[in-house]
Amino acid sequence: MMRSPDNHRPKDFAMPNLTRRRVAQGLAGLGASLLIVPRAARAADGFPLSFRHVFGETVFAAPPQRIVTIGWMTQDAVVALGTAPLGVPEQAWGGDENKLLPWLTSALKAQGMALPERINFDSDIPYEQVLALQPDAILAFYSGLTQEQYDRLTAIAPVAAYASAPWAGNWHDITLDAGRVLGKPDAAQGLIDRTNGLIAAAAAAHPEFKGRSFTFASAWVGEPGINVYSLTDPRVQLVGQLGLEPSAGVKALSQQPGYFFKVSFENLSTVDADVVIFLDEGDADSDAIYQNEAMQRFAPIAAHRMLRMTDKAFAMSMSAPSVLGIPWMLERFVPELAKAVAA
Repeated sequence: MMRSPDNHRPKDFAMPNLTRRRVAQGLAGLGASLLIVPRAARAADGFPLSFRHVFGETVFAAPPQRIVTIGWMTQDAVVALGTAPLGVPEQAWGGDENKLLPWLTSALKAQGMALPERINFDSDIPYEQVLALQPDAILAFYSGLTQEQYDRLTAIAPVAAYASAPWAGNWHDITLDAGRVLGKPDAAQGLIDRTNGLIAAAAAAHPEFKGRSFTFASAWVGEPGINVYSLTDPRVQLVGQLGLEPSAGVKALSQQPGYFFKVSFENLSTVDADVVIFLDEGDADSDAIYQNEAMQRFAPIAAHRMLRMTDKAFAMSMSAPSVLGIPWMLERFVPELAKAVAA
């Protein structure tokens, strides 16, 4: 159910002063006001609300207060909108000592919210644990929820699932979905606008990004090649917002369904790009992957135009971008991307 960036969908270069200053100004308000809606914000009218999703339609009589989230990103949007969830996925891959992603922990503490119960969804849904929390809504906007799981969960509480395909969607839509269900659509749009402002500021400070091609991939030990992310993947979409262009190979692969595609070492040239971005486990065995002869010949690697994300929290900030995680990510990703582009 849960995944690292692939298999389960969970596995220094100075930033120019202008970008660092703008991002820092945005981050300065992260815990107070900029990217968090006050808990006391009034829920908008519009209830009962009919929410359509891949499994049908769910009606919410009123904005829910006792929320369990499943999958990625949703919990970030809920907390940013001022609601404390009762239960969220346990984040072992990239999580902090609380088994939460660090920006979520920071946002919870900034609003004086108790840490939610962490639920392990790795193999299946622990229905009894979810039931014990007595939720009035289960939100799974970006998840791998199946029809059977959805049917069982609806016996516990109203369920809002993803729009059309498992593990597909973007942080804009997930934030808007959370805003609709919580009765705060305008606040959700405000969070999106402010987050987009931070991304736009970073892009404007790096005009050298514009039009440069990129391939975003992962490298896992024991695999006969790499996994290349598609145009539908949030990582690819976020890098595109910074001004870069997905490589021709990525565009071609994305004509077929799926959020990632396996490319053998022998066929790496098919996803050639100005810059390649990799995430991996960050250990010695992963280091050895890049010593593979075919990897060494891969044009972006041979030219040292590679950004390698070995820190798991850093990788998750790109894999599951959100209005909470993106500001956290920009301070680190943008300077490392600039270094790769300039090589």
